[in-house]
Amino acid sequence: MSAQSNDGNDKTHDIWNGEAGKDWAENQRDLDDFLRDAMNQLLAQLPLQPGLRALEIGSGSGTMSMDMARIAGETGYVLGLDVSKELLALARRRAEAAKMHNVAFRDLDIQTQTLDETGFDICAAQFGMMFFSDPVLALGNIRAHLNQGATVAFNGWADEGNPWFSIPLKIAETYLGPLEQEPNDGAPAPGPLAFSDVSYVTELLTKAGYADIRGWRSEIMIRHPNGLEALMHSIRYVGPISTLYRLTSPDEATREKIARDIRKEFAQFVQPDGSVAVPGRVSMYRCLAP
Repeated sequence: MSAQSNDGNDKTHDIWNGEAGKDWAENQRDLDDFLRDAMNQLLAQLPLQPGLRALEIGSGSGTMSMDMARIAGETGYVLGLDVSKELLALARRRAEAAKMHNVAFRDLDIQTQTLDETGFDICAAQFGMMFFSDPVLALGNIRAHLNQGATVAFNGWADEGNPWFSIPLKIAETYLGPLEQEPNDGAPAPGPLAFSDVSYVTELLTKAGYADIRGWRSEIMIRHPNGLEALMHSIRYVGPISTLYRLTSPDEATREKIARDIRKEFAQFVQPDGSVAVPGRVSMYRCLAP
């Protein structure tokens, strides 16, 4: 496969190599807590076993790649791809600290750049597929690196049923104005909700040449064991409210008012033990490489 221009994903590269990448790296432990239920559901869709070769798209701080590598064992191999230098550096540090030698992380955009490895038995992506400007091309490029019969499983946020997103954003917008949506040609713009429509994504997978395609909605719980204040800290840096903050640069007094209102709304999700459990919803996808 020949290398291609990366112009189509330049904006995504800039976002994840700017404040977003730094914020996600600094909040890695919180994000792992938040997304553990979604990740476990995704891992359950994969035929994980010792000796497998797995590819992760959008591997971020490396948590899922390392989980797969533990199962793959010394005879297996996991390669995580991402475009955020900050997150890749963190993933490598974590793998080195854990003395894991069967997992590697590479700065590579599968839509626009050449991957020199093939023969993967599994491809997975935890909220990592929906940032491609040409998803059919990206999905087709991925397929070229998979063994026949390889399992592909990934998820994306659903467009409703996620109060962790909707409540903070609605409150922040009352103070700062609406988060502007970029115009597009009818297809969803790359971003957190780009793969929410199951029919749309299963059609993309068909066009990219996959078989045995399934898509469905799944309920998850977004948890934080350390309670509401820990959740409130992370909300400032991850999710749609963080994007709005980066665009509008509100003063600290305004941020405090927004936090006060969010705290009131989120009190309903505090559990008897003090932890927080917020219901959520994702779109799940599973298919095979023919």
